[in-house]
Amino acid sequence: AAVLGSLLTAALVVAVQSLCDAPPRLRSAELKEQHRGVGDFPYGSKVEFICRPGYVRRVSVPNVWTCERNGKWSGSRDMCAPKQCTYPGDPPNGRAILGEELTLGSSVNFTCNTGYRLLGTSQVNCVIRNGVVTWDRDIPICEVIVCFPPPQITDGEHSGVNKESFVYGDSITYRCRDVRRTERPLSLVGDASIFCTTTDDVNGVWSGPAPECKVVTCEPPRVENGKLLGGYRSEYTYGDTVVFDCNFRYTLNGSDTSTCRDNNLWDPPLPRCQLSSCEDPPNVYYAIKTRLAGNLFPVDTVVTYECRVGHQFSTGETTRHIRCLPSFEWSETPPPCERIRCQNPYIPYRKHTWGERDYFMYGDRLQVTCKDGFAFKGYGSSITLQCGSDGRWDPEAPECVPEPRCPKPEVPHAAEVYKSKNDYTVGTRVRLECDEGFFLRGSNSTECQADTTWAPALPFCDKVCGPPPQIINGQHSGLSDKQFLYGAKVTYTCESGLSLIGDESIYCTSDDGENLAWSGPAPECKAVRCPKPTVQRGRITPQRFTFPYGVALQFFCDEGFALSGATESRCQADGTWDPPVPTCQPVRCSKPPRQEDLVIQPMKLWYAVNETVSFSCLRNGRSGLPSKATCSANGTWVPPPTCKKHATCERILQNKAAFQCGIPLTELKTLLEVQKLYLEIQKLEKEL
Repeated sequence: AAVLGSLLTAALVVAVQSLCDAPPRLRSAELKEQHRGVGDFPYGSKVEFICRPGYVRRVSVPNVWTCERNGKWSGSRDMCAPKQCTYPGDPPNGRAILGEELTLGSSVNFTCNTGYRLLGTSQVNCVIRNGVVTWDRDIPICEVIVCFPPPQITDGEHSGVNKESFVYGDSITYRCRDVRRTERPLSLVGDASIFCTTTDDVNGVWSGPAPECKVVTCEPPRVENGKLLGGYRSEYTYGDTVVFDCNFRYTLNGSDTSTCRDNNLWDPPLPRCQLSSCEDPPNVYYAIKTRLAGNLFPVDTVVTYECRVGHQFSTGETTRHIRCLPSFEWSETPPPCERIRCQNPYIPYRKHTWGERDYFMYGDRLQVTCKDGFAFKGYGSSITLQCGSDGRWDPEAPECVPEPRCPKPEVPHAAEVYKSKNDYTVGTRVRLECDEGFFLRGSNSTECQADTTWAPALPFCDKVCGPPPQIINGQHSGLSDKQFLYGAKVTYTCESGLSLIGDESIYCTSDDGENLAWSGPAPECKAVRCPKPTVQRGRITPQRFTFPYGVALQFFCDEGFALSGATESRCQADGTWDPPVPTCQPVRCSKPPRQEDLVIQPMKLWYAVNETVSFSCLRNGRSGLPSKATCSANGTWVPPPTCKKHATCERILQNKAAFQCGIPLTELKTLLEVQKLYLEIQKLEKEL
């Protein structure tokens, strides 16, 4: 009974839970007529919706809901989409501000262009009216913003006198009236032009107040220690602007620009030019100014003076400093720099001159000389000193010491031709000259040095050859030379048409290593002419018409002839050819050399050119096929008559026993192939 009760209770609960309440109200759709008013719907019930006015059915989305087992409805809420209003359009001189869509319930705002104001409501909404989707009101209107007429001014007028209305953006310009000659000029104080604008996008206002016409005069601007850079006029009125700059070494305190205002004053006030630098530092004789960064010298600027080389302010002082004081004056003016002094040097055994000074100035030169028999150590008997920038002599004054002497310059075969002093003390210059027949090698002038040596080193006199011998009808290349040293070469030449007989050049040489002489006798100039050589059946090269001494010729024979004699000959001094001119003899072929098995017909000792012989070779005691050989123009046989034994044939004959005794088949095959090749070669030789 308990189990049965439980089952009934469960079934009752399921039945209650399976009922669905009436579907919820949708904004875009409503139940069809037959489903309205029903409170409960059993599991599986289906209800159908239709779109409300202002909405349209979405075909792709079902419009049916189903009651599920859990008592809930299943179905889409987006089965209907809102309808769209048409584009409302832009008002003249304005525009519409659209949202994302123009559907039912959306709104569109309007705004006017700059200078126009909105008349009407600035927003319209998409609504349903009489079942049709439409806008709830008309779009607004944009009307141009208007200003009141501009104000009038005393003693002036504006450019809009003849204009009736002034709308946004209109501008007018004021001007003052013309004055009489005796009246002062009027200035327009304020903005010359104003324009119609708006501050709230509804009402029109002018951009500023109207200017005034009044007499404005500012005093001529003057700035002490300054000058006008721009804006100069004879009389300054309202709005005139001037630009100032200060004189050199003055600094502007205030604005460099000022304008004449309507209160007859300059604004900003005129500036002042204040002194800001000392004058140029004073010049100091024989000193230079250092550390100058420009030509302006503000307070505390330090300028340094340095004396030129060899000068000083006082003993040991070569630098001075001055400073620009707050009063813009220099702290001092340095004295001029004076040249440094050098005392007259004290040198024992020195020669003194009349009127010598006690001291010398920087840069002065002083030549000091030792007494006779004395000299400065390392310098000679005289030296020039220079007063230096440190008050000392340069070089430092040396001592006069007993003067050293050089040995007499002894050079064999030479003599002194000049000497600067009577003895050979330091500084003596000597010039040497060699005796005739000798040549001076080295410098001909030398000087005695402080170390008692001669510099440059003493030269020596070298022997020379005498003048080369002259020749008749010729000359040598040494005519312009006065001396001929060892190894010198002279070359002889003859007058035109003559031949040089002998060595063309001779040399200055020595046979004993001591005495010099020419290497040989001079050649001779003679008229040497060799006879024209003639070679029968031959030719001579090079081709020429004259044959003087020394010319060389080469000889060649015609084809079929051979040269008998030398191939070249030279014209000698006695007018003959050496070697003698050759001859051309007919070419002959000698008897072919004797060979085994060679048979030649006809057989004789010599054969003429183009003569033919017949030859054949004996094979096994029998004569082979005859061949021919011809005596060629160079004395050889073509082709050479010869009989050759073929290595293959001999090998076959040597292995004759192999055929008789029997050999392996592989070797027999090889022998037969060799024999076949030999027979083919013989056949080809016969055909050729």
